[in-house]
Amino acid sequence: MKIRVLLLGLLAGASVAATADAPSPARVQLNGFVAAVNSGDRAKIEAFGREHMPPDFMRAVIIDQTLHMAETTGGFDVVDVTESSPNALKGHLRERRTKSIQEITVIVDDAEPARITTIGLTGGEEVVKQAPQ
Repeated sequence: MKIRVLLLGLLAGASVAATADAPSPARVQLNGFVAAVNSGDRAKIEAFGREHMPPDFMRAVIIDQTLHMAETTGGFDVVDVTESSPNALKGHLRERRTKSIQEITVIVDDAEPARITTIGLTGGEEVVKQAPQ
């Protein structure tokens, strides 16, 4: 009996720990966005956009800007992330080519957390990309 209770306690603790270690919906989308940009591949960026970005992202000019950003920055590495909720975060990305730091904001839909409602990437005062809320 004691062994069964101990095992159940260990399993419950492992389950809570696994849930705590799981990335938030906003972090999952940040990781997906960075991976798509880092690929430098138009098809991958468009596929990510169709599945996870606001509809406005799919305009040719936005895709072209995203590809240009990938080329000029060399891609990004995530430096840090601060989450204000499971569906919202701010963080910093380091450009691989210049080592410059950019701030990123990601907000995902409460009802459909696989869909980004807002993404903003800024370096200094310049806004690189922001979708409407």
